[in-house]
Amino acid sequence: MLKFIFLVGRTLIDEQNFYSFIDSRLLYLLNQFGAKIDNRNYNAVKNDIIKNRKLSRNGVEELVIQICKVLMPKGYEKIILKYILPSIDFAEKHLLYPSDDAIATLEFLSKNYRIGVIGSHEKKISKILKIYEMDKYFDCCILSYEENREPDKEIFSLILNTLRGRSGESLFIGDRLDTHIHIANTLGIITIRLTKSIFKVQEATNQNEIPNFTLNNLKELAKQVSKRKKSNR
Repeated sequence: MLKFIFLVGRTLIDEQNFYSFIDSRLLYLLNQFGAKIDNRNYNAVKNDIIKNRKLSRNGVEELVIQICKVLMPKGYEKIILKYILPSIDFAEKHLLYPSDDAIATLEFLSKNYRIGVIGSHEKKISKILKIYEMDKYFDCCILSYEENREPDKEIFSLILNTLRGRSGESLFIGDRLDTHIHIANTLGIITIRLTKSIFKVQEATNQNEIPNFTLNNLKELAKQVSKRKKSNR
């Protein structure tokens, strides 16, 4: 019987306007420094980086650096990152907010299950959850240390300690196939992938990266959990 639900904090946040703003700003800076690239080719480079697992963390700064390394001569990534940091700071303060269905979904789930939120290197996400009082729905919050080289393994070790080995009673919701979904599957946790994020371009490269379910948004998650609850009666 399902008792625990764990979500990656980012799956509760609407990041569309945030990344649209950063993309437009970065594209402008790249061309100012001589890249001569249009929006179509920029998106192709960005999606290739995400699809081919060139991001070890989830931060936008790392994505900016990787894009610059592909399109610019060596060393330019540090210069462009310096110029775009004020834009990132602005976007984090004004263009990140809960998804339309996040609060209603959490309210529904919290009535029947214990909910945990997990994350690594995502301090901005934690702040948003507190600002909108979404943290009141969580029974536990599991965050990895920023200096840890393998934050996802650390997170799942903490999850297992929280569950006391009851992985079969747990459901995990994430958006990255190569990290959270992969590890959760190997531990026997039921996995759901949400595709409403920049990581939707990823494709499974092995059996452990295939989620049990794939959903578009949190509203579909509430419906899926309801179906599972009825089938267990």
